Amino acid sequence: MFHPLPLRRSAVLAASLLALIATGASAREEPAAGAAPAQPPIAVIAHRGGALLRPENTVPAFRHAASLGTDYLEFDMEMTADDRIVVYHDTLINTDFCKAADGSAASPAPVRDLDLATIKRLDCGSGVRPQYAGPRYVAVPGAAVPELNELLRMFKDGEAMFFAETKIPKDADIDPVKFATLLEAAVRENGLEDRLILQSFDFRTIDALNRINPRIRTCLLGVPQLTKDYLGMLRKHKATCIVLGADEIDAAGVDRLQEAGILIFSGVADREEEWRKYAELGVDALFTNDPEGAAAYLKQAGRRD
Repeated sequence: MFHPLPLRRSAVLAASLLALIATGASAREEPAAGAAPAQPPIAVIAHRGGALLRPENTVPAFRHAASLGTDYLEFDMEMTADDRIVVYHDTLINTDFCKAADGSAASPAPVRDLDLATIKRLDCGSGVRPQYAGPRYVAVPGAAVPELNELLRMFKDGEAMFFAETKIPKDADIDPVKFATLLEAAVRENGLEDRLILQSFDFRTIDALNRINPRIRTCLLGVPQLTKDYLGMLRKHKATCIVLGADEIDAAGVDRLQEAGILIFSGVADREEEWRKYAELGVDALFTNDPEGAAAYLKQAGRRD
């Protein structure tokens, strides 16, 4: 199923999607005669909710990102022992930033071996992953690991889109079809079929979701490691979004994919020189741990409303 390109600012995403469907209009309008081509605005994706600013993949991080007007809230998903989807990145509980509720050390157990109740008791807001530590980081002691449905329910009345990644460890007993089925049910229950994009390196979940509910848009990760025929791979998996690094595509390639209806998101970028490269390429969104800094850069560069 074809999904038209959404406009870059989340405040008008829902209305513009309906308008594009009805009219077949392009997200890139032709400039008036004699006028210089307009530079389209670029959206901001808060990686793990903005991991340089707040505890990754936690409600405080997403609240902060939403308060900044971030266009997409990005998060990772793992499956628990009792087949619940939690918003968490690592295969094992990471003791750098998660500890037991009483302050003692947490066990670095596989997420798949723990039930939801056990994971919810962890404090994953007092510490920080070393690569995200810095003067702008604000810890939030007691921040818990959210369940997927909890997160969607909490932010469904906001303006932000959701960019969700399935994580399936190679040695874990997880059925990708079941993962996609549980995800689809949560998305549909919260009325977010047009506001969530599923991303994954595991194309089994992409294919499963497309079969279950083709209305939900999907995005491929890691394609350059598999092929240089990006459009061919996207069509094979019925995906209309791709994440690409600045050295994995040029501006002409970006134009060709966008003309085919593909959203192009940058790789994770946290510095101004990186944001500039992606803006020059013409990507649809900057993927960053610093949504505040990225938004300020884009506004200064005239690429954000």
